Amino acid sequence: MEYISDAQAKQMILEVGRRMYQGGFVAANDGNISCKVGDNGIWATPTGVSKGFMTEDMLVKLDLDGNVLEGTHKPSSEIKMHLRVFKENPKVQGVVHA
Repeated sequence: MEYISDAQAKQMILEVGRRMYQGGFVAANDGNISCKVGDNGIWATPTGVSKGFMTEDMLVKLDLDGNVLEGTHKPSSEIKMHLRVFKENPKVQGVVHA
């Protein structure tokens, strides 16, 4: 399976976050976005941050067991739902919930 790059994943997450916020699909710090970048790697939104105002340095890279690989922010506790989706269906490349 071919995956997008880390840089592409980060840009896509930021764009989806802005669209979710501007479209009124999320309020305050609601919702989460994640994107798969390898067999055992995803980028995800951090906890406690508005999806409309995220920056690349806020994003968190995790393995499919939820271990943080990169980033200084903490992932949302809801990331477990995203990880389950990725594990249940390896063809899934991204998860968004609002």
